[in-house]
Amino acid sequence: MRITHLLSLSEPQFLGCAAAFVDSFFGELNAAVMALRQLENQPKGCAFAHEMSLDLHRYGALLVLDRWSTLIGTFGPHMQLTTVQAIVDEGQARVRAAEEILASVNALIDSADRYGKDLVEACVLALHSLNATFREERAAARRSVQLGPMLPDEYKEARRIFLEDLAAR
Repeated sequence: MRITHLLSLSEPQFLGCAAAFVDSFFGELNAAVMALRQLENQPKGCAFAHEMSLDLHRYGALLVLDRWSTLIGTFGPHMQLTTVQAIVDEGQARVRAAEEILASVNALIDSADRYGKDLVEACVLALHSLNATFREERAAARRSVQLGPMLPDEYKEARRIFLEDLAAR
């Protein structure tokens, strides 16, 4: 990841990366939920395009989570933030919790022979629970968005680089 080649991250740069993480991670989760909803009550293999979309997004979420973990692991031990230190301090624990939830969802999906209503609802509920896991990251991203054009250039640049790193997956 190019972003990890920087010597350090300022708070605005870190917040730009956090916003990119939130947007990308929850975009993948929402797309996975939409694909699951399309597959509801279908047997496995019946709706190949939706199954491919589901796989793309459920594993895409894991890739985004891995990139966030790398960023937190690289810069977290050296960062002291003024407003959102818990994002750094609890970052790896949150990533592990999210990985466990995603692994459980994936195991449930992979072991089923059809996308029954109960399976879909259980997976959707588990995926939505990640909103609570990353509550502070989401709140920080929302606060940043409110600044709009007043966001510092270093925020925008770090966000762009992190998004490019994600796109290069």
